[in-house]
Amino acid sequence: MIPISERKLQANRANAKRSTGPRTDRGKAISGRNAVKHGILSRSLDLPFKTPITDLPSSESAGPLASTIQGTYSVPQDISVLWEKLAKVLLLEKDCMQGRGGLERQGRLIQRYERMLTRQLHARIREQAIDEQLDVTIRRNS
Repeated sequence: MIPISERKLQANRANAKRSTGPRTDRGKAISGRNAVKHGILSRSLDLPFKTPITDLPSSESAGPLASTIQGTYSVPQDISVLWEKLAKVLLLEKDCMQGRGGLERQGRLIQRYERMLTRQLHARIREQAIDEQLDVTIRRNS
């Protein structure tokens, strides 16, 4: 390690005292999202990357199908979230296709996201179908 001068050391310490990062809750929330590029894998839906698809049910409009317990998801909510994430993958793919060399660099990542989300979506749809079959069976037996 190369030793630095005392003057340089004092300057570094003075600069460190001034650069403490965000201090307000709002600043901390903003800086906490610095690494978010597309939000496809995010558990949060308050991302700036909006989907133009309006015919898909959003998680906010799930109505009576939505879970009433905050922080938990019902199967219809999960399906809605997965649809929104798949739409984001398609928009990311479109953006990459319009940029120079973007699809070559991001293609494998986009395919991986798409496969992962499609598998999750199919699993949740199967789970929903099983839940509906159980409901019908219970009603018949009542």
